[in-house]
Amino acid sequence: MSDASKKTGREESIEDGVSEASAEAMIADLVEAEREAEAEESAIAEAEAAAESEEPDEPAPTPAPAKPAAKKPKAAATGSKAPSTAKTRQSGPARTLAVLGSPIGHSQSPALHRAAYRVLGLNWEYEPVDVSEGALAGFIDGLGPEWRGLSLTMPLKQAVLPLLTDTDRVAEQTGAANTVLLDGEDVRGFNTDVAGMVRALQAAGLESARYVHILGGGATAASALVAAAELGAERVDVHVRNLEKSVWMESLAHEAGLMVRLRSFAQADRSLDVPDLVISALPGGTSTAAVYTDSTRRRSLLFDVAYDPWPSALAADWQAVGGRVVSGLALLVHQALLQVRVFVSGDPLQPLQGEDEVLAAMLDAVGIDAAGAPVGE
Repeated sequence: MSDASKKTGREESIEDGVSEASAEAMIADLVEAEREAEAEESAIAEAEAAAESEEPDEPAPTPAPAKPAAKKPKAAATGSKAPSTAKTRQSGPARTLAVLGSPIGHSQSPALHRAAYRVLGLNWEYEPVDVSEGALAGFIDGLGPEWRGLSLTMPLKQAVLPLLTDTDRVAEQTGAANTVLLDGEDVRGFNTDVAGMVRALQAAGLESARYVHILGGGATAASALVAAAELGAERVDVHVRNLEKSVWMESLAHEAGLMVRLRSFAQADRSLDVPDLVISALPGGTSTAAVYTDSTRRRSLLFDVAYDPWPSALAADWQAVGGRVVSGLALLVHQALLQVRVFVSGDPLQPLQGEDEVLAAMLDAVGIDAAGAPVGE
């Protein structure tokens, strides 16, 4: 080839001092750089989205350490480490609830409700508040929109009725509401004691009872009367201090389809018919003149709604002869579980999500097993 031809070839392969091979290499480098930039932007976007979502079950993926985006989630992350399950992470708006009574310092309700809301992952507070019967109306009237519900002890279960905009069937039937749902402008009352008694007794192995004794003539005794009917009782003896003040229980018993006898505590029971179930609806620490034989205490199940102090004098008498006893803690747990249903969904018949786990946490909070017996006994 001549010198002229060689010169012409070099001119075709070189333009402005850059060879075709060099140009292609530069283009490839630019394309690769653009791809890396796009990959980095995508990684950053994914990391930011993961940090914002804070999904506890699927932690935000950490990018490869060679890329700058790997440091982005760490820079964005604040607060403590995410819990391992969604149920333990508090979510939703903060709500306030309380158990009211006077005195109220002994109440186990805060331990029960806090355990339940912890399992449910709800950002709800539940506290004991000392409120007397005369102060109840003013207390409810002063509650703000953050309040969701109230649990009530005696005598507030009856005093609250005129303050309610609506009551469920059982509260209306028994004349007592132990649960208040604050639902916008509505103040709704429920009685979870009846179903709580039935559930506690069934958990202890008592599915039915034909003949029942009830000790006491107050609101809790009224709930016990309706619970006896739901357990299939045919007749009930109600032992009270004052017969005249307890006459109203006769109409309640008849409405529930029960044969009933009102009897004084001081009246000795000479009947040979042993009750299947004895329900003491007396306040904790109260003594009673009711006398039961050793034979009756061995054969009848005692359900003592009191739990502080424990054992009660009556429970100690039962235990002394090997009789079966269910403490009021079992009632407290099961009626509280139904209260949680009310506060969560507005319906005591609507089971909670993961309710078995919630119930287990509540039983553990007060130290009893599924049958209502203290753990370790």
